[in-house]
Amino acid sequence: MRETSTRFAALVLAAAFGAFVHAQEDPVQDLGSTDVVALTPVAQISKSTSVVEISREAWEGKPYSAAELLATLPGVQYYRQGGLGSFQTVSIRGIAAKNIVICVDGVPLNDGSGGAVDLGQIDLNQIEKIEVYKDRVPAKFGGAGIGGAVNFVTKSAVQRNVVPSADGVPSKKTSGRVLASYGSHNFWEGAAQVQSNVTDSVSFAATLSARHSDNDYEFKNRNGTKYNEDDDYTDVRRNAQYTEYSGNLKYRVLHGFGGFSTLSLNASASEAGNPGREDYQTTFAGFESQNALLNYRMEFPEYFGWLWLEVGLTGKFEKSVSHSYYPVDHIGYASTDFMEYGTAGYKFVPELSASYYGDRLDVNVRVAGGADYYTPRGYASAWALDRYSFSLAGDGEYRILPWLALGAEGSLLGVKDNVESGWLVLPTFSKNLENGAEKNLSYSARGQIKLGQERGRFGGGASFGRFYKKPDIMELYGVFPGVVSNPELKDESALRFEANAFVTTSKRKTVLRASYFETHSENGIFWLNTATFVKPFNLNDALIRGLEIDLESNPVRFLRTVLRATFQDARDESETEKYNGNKLVGEPARSYYAEAQLLLPFHFDLTWSSDYRTKIYSDRANRIEQPAVAIHKATLGFSPFEKTRLSASVDNITDENYRNLYTPFPTPGREYKFTLTQGF
Repeated sequence: MRETSTRFAALVLAAAFGAFVHAQEDPVQDLGSTDVVALTPVAQISKSTSVVEISREAWEGKPYSAAELLATLPGVQYYRQGGLGSFQTVSIRGIAAKNIVICVDGVPLNDGSGGAVDLGQIDLNQIEKIEVYKDRVPAKFGGAGIGGAVNFVTKSAVQRNVVPSADGVPSKKTSGRVLASYGSHNFWEGAAQVQSNVTDSVSFAATLSARHSDNDYEFKNRNGTKYNEDDDYTDVRRNAQYTEYSGNLKYRVLHGFGGFSTLSLNASASEAGNPGREDYQTTFAGFESQNALLNYRMEFPEYFGWLWLEVGLTGKFEKSVSHSYYPVDHIGYASTDFMEYGTAGYKFVPELSASYYGDRLDVNVRVAGGADYYTPRGYASAWALDRYSFSLAGDGEYRILPWLALGAEGSLLGVKDNVESGWLVLPTFSKNLENGAEKNLSYSARGQIKLGQERGRFGGGASFGRFYKKPDIMELYGVFPGVVSNPELKDESALRFEANAFVTTSKRKTVLRASYFETHSENGIFWLNTATFVKPFNLNDALIRGLEIDLESNPVRFLRTVLRATFQDARDESETEKYNGNKLVGEPARSYYAEAQLLLPFHFDLTWSSDYRTKIYSDRANRIEQPAVAIHKATLGFSPFEKTRLSASVDNITDENYRNLYTPFPTPGREYKFTLTQGF
């Protein structure tokens, strides 16, 4: 396996060097410096590896989930538990998924559970672009976070401002798109988008989508004997179906005084079966969830020629309930027991933002409050958790010289928890909720330097920051099924450093980027799993350092290539001798990504991608090893008309069995998908 990975790395670096040299000799169109990673015939290439934007062309009609798509970027690793709708997360530069802020239209989805946001619940048909911040959490998202931020921007959120046309006649053009897909395991999805300028001062946009899969894929059932292959047999995943309906809409109004009001709503509802372990698949277990996010924003006109103000109010509701029913108990007697457990959460966030944009200085400040309220659903006894918070975040950048800029950012966060005591009764145990613990202010601060002109061919920068994150309310008080709380948890903290550089060809058709990153974390929260429950604990220390290399090129008109590599050492620095020096859970030493897009005659195009990572460990003791894996994808597209596109894609071409030996959750093998998109 080591020989295979070394050969793969050599091919990546050799191809990168060849493409770079070729592009130096081939004068092509100037593309500017927009931060976009889009699989289009003409690529707009970013110069930064820390802030990246992915457009919908990168995934539409192709075999990517949200987590898999993010993992095409250097420094990002993904994890999944099954097929469509299964639990999926990403880590960024060795920082666990729970410490990454996930937003939709700038509103964080992270809740009080303390766990990672489930990216498997995000339908990319609702999304227009994705913004990825690897080194920080911008002030506009609250500024508090250790592992960076990902912002999913919905299609309705990119509706253009409504203004009269050049001849003074209001534009009332209505446009939209429809999408339909069908694939393996009775997978289907459909989406429709429309946007319209209703009047010269009102615009409207909406998207509706649905997706489903039976998830009845084949897998190797080890029959309860992991190490004995003689009794293995091919089985089919049962009770794994997943169905989701989602939508968003947006009204935007231009007021007479020059300000804009925007009202937006994002909502989704899903239900799925819970198949359980491979050797003991359940038939009557499942879960359902509902989510709604309502946001109002007022953008005031420019004051004094330099000040911009924005006021926002956000309300959020989320509900998740699991159920199970066993008509026959474990002894064999008839049973009518029906168990249902879950949680509902409510969140309210008022905020005020102010921005200054000058010739050399840009400054942004955000002040926000927060109120969270959680109650049980199902058969759990009555309890309630409240969290009240206040945050202040700001960032600024000053360009001293045309080629030199200095920046700084910081945030303050204060929270107070209230617990309405009550008995929490679960199938495995019961406990009395304890009183809320007092939590003081925590802060984060970061400074940076940028070298290079705005449209220069080369440049770089460096940043250094100190970040804190408070334990979430569920980590402290444990009201989820199977979770035991730990009110003694300490704040997580980290020191982070990054240095990066880039160089482009004269016409910007090729860019080569490299970043070195290093993180020293303290008191990171780790979830200890046992047979019946999980409990969070603080780790002592961890050290993560690594190097990212990224090359994108259009060497000729009909070919685009992407080559990326990540080398990292993510190490447990715990004082416990058993773990000290071990690799962090889920983090490979190396990962590589290669992609090529070829324009063919008669309006055809072909995209091929390959993703390889070295082995990872699933436990702190490094005893549970998941072997190295390579996944290959391909998409053939056909665009007979300007707004019509047909595509056929295949995922996991080699039918790789990339399941950890110890995990009970098998993932799909080879899958096919056919997609039609039509604009109007």
